[in-house]
Amino acid sequence: MLITTADEIRAIEVKEDEIGTKFLALMEKAGAGCAELIMEAYAPEDGPVTVVCGSGKNGGDGFVIARKLLRAGYDVSVVLAFGEPKAADAIENYRRATDLSVPVFSWGTDEASEAVKTASVLVDCMFGIGFRGAANELQSEVFSAMNEAPGDTVAIDVPSGVVTDTGEVLGTAVKAAWTIAISTLKPLHVLYPAREYCGDVRILDIGLLPESYAAVQPALFTLDGEEAAALLPARERTAHKNDAGHVLSLCGSVRMPGAACLCANAALRAGAGLLTAAYPGPAYPAIASHLTEAMSLPLPAAPDGTLSVDALPVLKDFHGKATVLVTGCGLGQSDAVKTVLRELLRTADIPVLLDADALNNISGDLSVLKDRTAPTVLTPHPGEMARLTGRPASEILADRVSVAKQFADEYGVTVLLKGADTVVASCDSDRIYVNTTGNEGLAKGGSGDTLSGILAAFLAQGMQPFEAAAAAAYYHGKTAELCALDMALRSILATDLIEALPLVLP
Repeated sequence: MLITTADEIRAIEVKEDEIGTKFLALMEKAGAGCAELIMEAYAPEDGPVTVVCGSGKNGGDGFVIARKLLRAGYDVSVVLAFGEPKAADAIENYRRATDLSVPVFSWGTDEASEAVKTASVLVDCMFGIGFRGAANELQSEVFSAMNEAPGDTVAIDVPSGVVTDTGEVLGTAVKAAWTIAISTLKPLHVLYPAREYCGDVRILDIGLLPESYAAVQPALFTLDGEEAAALLPARERTAHKNDAGHVLSLCGSVRMPGAACLCANAALRAGAGLLTAAYPGPAYPAIASHLTEAMSLPLPAAPDGTLSVDALPVLKDFHGKATVLVTGCGLGQSDAVKTVLRELLRTADIPVLLDADALNNISGDLSVLKDRTAPTVLTPHPGEMARLTGRPASEILADRVSVAKQFADEYGVTVLLKGADTVVASCDSDRIYVNTTGNEGLAKGGSGDTLSGILAAFLAQGMQPFEAAAAAAYYHGKTAELCALDMALRSILATDLIEALPLVLP
């Protein structure tokens, strides 16, 4: 599913107007469609509906909604939040609504305040995609009154007060029970913190023409189940284990053996044909006992239970047998580990996935990434991304999409920037994926190791890095959603995610 920015949706609407579907007709389609969805959710006997309108085109949608609801027998009124409409099409629909005697009140009057307080349903039609910055005093007053009212709030396209293209909330904003995204998703519908203000998001297709969408090339997209399944390679009836790839998992240490087990078992559950788990030899009892389907490659270790530089010859000899190398989970940090990783990155001519301590070990000097010719995938969380970029984590969180894309392009890699709104960007694609699956059950140690295993398996099966990362994020999130059906979110473990994989993968 594509995600359009504010400028892109404006360009699509301009093209639609040029083709012959005028703005007034688009407003009628949007308002009528929104009214139908509201009528599906609420009956006239559920109570009064108050449509809070701004002075722009989003307000025009609101006048159409009010007119349709009135004709359907609803007790509906309009509150003009910031004066009468100024946009020509909105003015026309305001006239049509008042001609039908829709009650209209101006903010600041007792009637307007009462209409907001007593509504069973509030419809937010104040700004749409046009809001910028932080709410001023008057806007904050209106937004707060709506949030304090007991009725459900339905936002039309965008909850007022959130920034469409970045998902920022810089001041007071309307918190909706649900949001109707007109035509397409917008960035705010999938990016936090704005996503929390949207409630349930429902897309309303108003029939924009393919030729209109062709006027822009949206970079952002998300996946639904059918789209995600289409990314995964089919497995032939005559396939054998070597056809599904061989993962070399260089993970774990004496202190963190579980990370190696989680990554390896997730990779096998996600379809890798073969997996060799390489780890410091002293961790053998803790790791090997939890790997029944994987092969083991114990390696020379340092006194602290992490890798020794003596592991390098063994690894160099082996990585030619593997399809992909995944490393970093539970690996620990030391000069020896840093040396091993840098040499492997320099010499490995297979795709390499770097997570956790692999990222921390190379963060001081990223030149090794630019020197690689084979694909490289990084899976940082915001704190690790801050170390990689030298930027505060607050900056990373404020503009995750741009940060991920800029880093990917600069270093010639694919970046999966983890979070509630995981972002995937690649030097090999102009498209950027934003994940919408998952839940807070993933906030548990080991979740990232599981994700790395899934992604490594997809790479081993021949998927391109960008598609593999997008699909891995999607299915990783789906495992958490499935687990949440039968267990408390706080109780979900990484091992539960692995057990759920066969139930969510196609």
